[in-house]
Order: sequence, then C-alpha cells, then structure tokens
Amino acid sequence: MLTGAAQYRKLAQMKASEIEEDILHERFDPTLEKYKIKQGLKAQEKRKFPCNLKVQAILRGIKRENAQPSDLLFPSPEGKYIDFHNFRNLAWKTILKNLDIPYRKTSQTRHTFMTLALENGLDDKDVARWVGNSPEVIYRCYMGNKRELFVPEF
Repeated sequence: MLTGAAQYRKLAQMKASEIEEDILHERFDPTLEKYKIKQGLKAQEKRKFPCNLKVQAILRGIKRENAQPSDLLFPSPEGKYIDFHNFRNLAWKTILKNLDIPYRKTSQTRHTFMTLALENGLDDKDVARWVGNSPEVIYRCYMGNKRELFVPEF
C-alpha cells in the first residue's frame, strides 16, 4: 500500500498518463476540469453521511435540548470548531493510551471505515460519495489491495 508522497506521485503519474492518452485520442479537456482530483474533505464540501440507528441514538442522546440545526455537535470549549492539533494531543492520544492501543493517525479511522464498508459489500461508488473521493481512488487505494487473486477451476 502506497502512502504519503509515494501515493501522490503515483496519482500524478496516472493523471499525466490520462492527459497523454486524451491528447492522443483528441479528447483533451483544455479547461483541465476533467483532470482535477476531487477530494471532498480537502474542499470541505458539504455532504450527507448516513448513520445507522445505533449511531443516531447516540447522537440524539448528546444533542442539547435547545440546539439549532447550525450548531456544532462537538464544539470546542469556546463553542467553535475543534482545533485538530488540540484534539490529537489532548483527546486522541489520551483515548488510545487509556485503551492500550499503540498510537495511530486519526486518518486511519477513515481508512478502516472504507475498508470495512467495502468488505461488507457496499458499492465502491457509494463509499466514494460518502467520503469525498472518486470510485477510482477507492478502488486503487482500498479495493485493489484487498481482492484475493485465484486461478479459476476449469
């Protein structure tokens, strides 16, 4: 599994190959819109994320009585968005330590969610839409490494 710079380098190489092929077949998009990597989390696009009944009950249980739809469910002590560095250093590391789990990046929870969703039969296009990736990224980074290869019986 590629990570970090190697993953981005591979993605850039794939995009360059796609552009070269489009030029060769006279279907190049001069606006470059076709070649942009659509990462929903980086663009902070709004999207709806379904929750099962158990998660819905937990979220309703912690919601304030007079909460407005625009209120944050998990605000900082000052009522603002949570600062990631504070969360990681004050909450995440403490929780992992208390659970006797070796440190891991918070992004691994996202990876775990996607992997489990795919292993449980969810469609890669649905998972991609939920997490703000393209189906190609889901396949390359999550499904491609999980599929068991076998020689069919003839």
